[in-house]
Amino acid sequence: MSIFVHSTFKRLVMIVPVIIAIGITGYLINHRNIPKRNEQTISTVSVRVIKTRLISVVPRAIGNGYVTPEKAWQAVSQVSGKVVEMNPLLKKGAFLKKDTVLLKIDPTVYELAIAQMESVIEQNKAQLSALDVEEKNIHASLAIEEKSLDLSKKELNRQESLFSKGRISASKYDQVKLSYYQQVAKVQNLKNNNNVLPSNRKALKAQLAMNRSKLEDAKLNLSYTMLKAPFDCRITQVNIEIAQFVQKGQMIVKADGINAVEIPVQLPVGKMRRLLSSVDKTINPMQVDFANWKQALGLSAVVRFQLGQSVIQWIAAVDRIDASIDPQTRTIGLIVVVEKPYDKIRLGERPPLIRNMFCEVEIVGKPIDQCIVIPRTAIHQDIIYTVTEALKLKKQRVYPDFFQNDYCVIRKGIDQHLSVIVSDVTPAVDGMSVTPVIDEQLSKDIYINASGTNSNAMEATK
Repeated sequence: MSIFVHSTFKRLVMIVPVIIAIGITGYLINHRNIPKRNEQTISTVSVRVIKTRLISVVPRAIGNGYVTPEKAWQAVSQVSGKVVEMNPLLKKGAFLKKDTVLLKIDPTVYELAIAQMESVIEQNKAQLSALDVEEKNIHASLAIEEKSLDLSKKELNRQESLFSKGRISASKYDQVKLSYYQQVAKVQNLKNNNNVLPSNRKALKAQLAMNRSKLEDAKLNLSYTMLKAPFDCRITQVNIEIAQFVQKGQMIVKADGINAVEIPVQLPVGKMRRLLSSVDKTINPMQVDFANWKQALGLSAVVRFQLGQSVIQWIAAVDRIDASIDPQTRTIGLIVVVEKPYDKIRLGERPPLIRNMFCEVEIVGKPIDQCIVIPRTAIHQDIIYTVTEALKLKKQRVYPDFFQNDYCVIRKGIDQHLSVIVSDVTPAVDGMSVTPVIDEQLSKDIYINASGTNSNAMEATK
């Protein structure tokens, strides 16, 4: 019996803890605190936007070029001789007015040549006068000799009648015939001399004309001994000194005109196409006046020069388009002109435009109507992010026409009054909720820049 009791006790010792554990577990399950369920909240992203609108965009292009004078003069001596007089202002850098005498070459040789030709011309005139007198004398003598010939002819006829009747001898008849033929010869000689007169007169007149031409040439050479400035200019080089002998063809002075300068600028063909977008395509430069054609292009320009921390500006005009494309850079040239580059100069503050200054040139075209502009940073591989009326982000494809400065010009693929996101959204998911905030300052800046009221805008290429 003790064995049975001992076996039962061992089973109870094993079962009781299990029953207690089950009871505790059930109690804990029935009296546990149920966790509260948190409702998921939908977060929104604040984004900066601008409202699109149709505006007129002023196309621009930036280029650089070196200043060259519109007129440049190289004075080459057209006669030889010793320099006997020089203007004291004839020095490098000096300003000279038009028709100012720069120097004189010894004119003695050329004055003698003029005197010689004048005497030769007077001799030719005297020869022509003598020829006129000779012609009158020949005409008078011819009239007399012709009358004598008529008388001689009558005498010959009378003697011939007597000879036929045998009243005079043959020798006397022969003498009468000889006298008649001698008179015929005299008349013929006078006629021959008279016939030669026109050719002699023509030769003398030709000689007179040639000598007069030589006289003009001598006078022209004399005028070349005095060198004058052909226009208002600034001397850039002097290669002569007083008392120095100058050879014909020797370059003695160089000068640049001061009334206007030119700046050739090379632009890519794509930018030229942009500048001419609003030009009437029916215009043909071969069928209209060149000045009217330039006006029809509607291009203007601003020239800038960096002087330390300051930028100096000049208003310029687009004068012409280059006749060829640069084979190396595949660019086309525009030549802009600045009138009166020395006006408004201030020493140390505003220099004049002079040769070889490296300047920036901004070309401005006619406005392009019906355009929409957005910041170029708002475009992500031809995709823009917009905000719908339900305040949801929507991706939309656009077709940029061209990029200029910090904005993009679009003429199709986008409507006006559209909210375009201009801030960085990461990640950008279609349909995500956004809170738009209009960036008034950015909108103002971009529209001022695109419409052309900000002339200092700098261009960036695509």
